[in-house]
Amino acid sequence: MLQYLVSKFWDEALWLPPNTTWEDISPGPDKAVVYNDHRHLLYPLPLALVLIGLRHVLEKYWFAPFGKSLGIKNTRAKKAPNNPKLEAAYLMSSKIKHKQVSLK
Repeated sequence: MLQYLVSKFWDEALWLPPNTTWEDISPGPDKAVVYNDHRHLLYPLPLALVLIGLRHVLEKYWFAPFGKSLGIKNTRAKKAPNNPKLEAAYLMSSKIKHKQVSLK
């Protein structure tokens, strides 16, 4: 059953254009056209993980302390106060099609 599902999933008629087989696009030096190969991702994906880690380390141990030494505070944005007049004007507006207002 599993072999049947795998063969149906990788069916050439499903994935490839007409008159093309998997052998036509398989990697090899003797091909007229060189297609991408999954091995081409051997370097970029680990390098991306290294760069993400480097960014995290630099932000935590260099950029954040440097910003604090300049007097920049690490605060979150403040929530806007509730304004009943603006809420009523928003609900009355006919130009806004989708309205999601939660009145607490």
